[in-house]
Amino acid sequence: MGTSIHGFVECRTWTRGLDVDERAWCAAISLSMLGVTRDYDAFDCLFGVRSSGNWRPVAADRGLPLDASETARAELAEWGEAAFGITWLSWDEVTAIDWDEPALHPTDIAQYRQLPDQTLELVYRSVWSRRFARVSGVDTLTVDPDQIAVLWDEGTEWKAGDTVFRVERATRRHLVPPDGLWHAVWTVMRALAHVHGDEAVRLVAWFEE
Repeated sequence: MGTSIHGFVECRTWTRGLDVDERAWCAAISLSMLGVTRDYDAFDCLFGVRSSGNWRPVAADRGLPLDASETARAELAEWGEAAFGITWLSWDEVTAIDWDEPALHPTDIAQYRQLPDQTLELVYRSVWSRRFARVSGVDTLTVDPDQIAVLWDEGTEWKAGDTVFRVERATRRHLVPPDGLWHAVWTVMRALAHVHGDEAVRLVAWFEE
């Protein structure tokens, strides 16, 4: 069963029905329109959903903001008990994320090619292969590949010819690359913040399976 994300980028601004000096949170655009549906690495890293235990989530289970937009409230209500992990993330917090922060534990076996000058060229950031199993002595029948990296210390290496396998820790940037699925979300939030201010833009989201 898969997990999908739903929600809206919201902006606090003037809208019809308010006094001239009043502001309220309004739904600017849905995540579905921005192409974000299933991205388990980002769910884990940002929201603690489908957690691997490798990350301190940025915004987990905060609940629906008391002043959430009517659009967000109405759509969330339609999901009823199927919705979980309800949370929000402000643009201020997005801009403060250290995208180079590594995971809490080793996460991957990276594969490199050793060049004639002894430098290493990345081939795969994360690999699970028979060749690695032979070199490391791992029993592929009993070891979960998702948990393989925690068996050794970060930096542990094995060499087979010009191939080098190394235990590494992913960074938040690896899971949420700037040109990946969330690029459109950050672009919209940045544009709204430029007009309305950083504190007036946020993401409201929830999940369902």
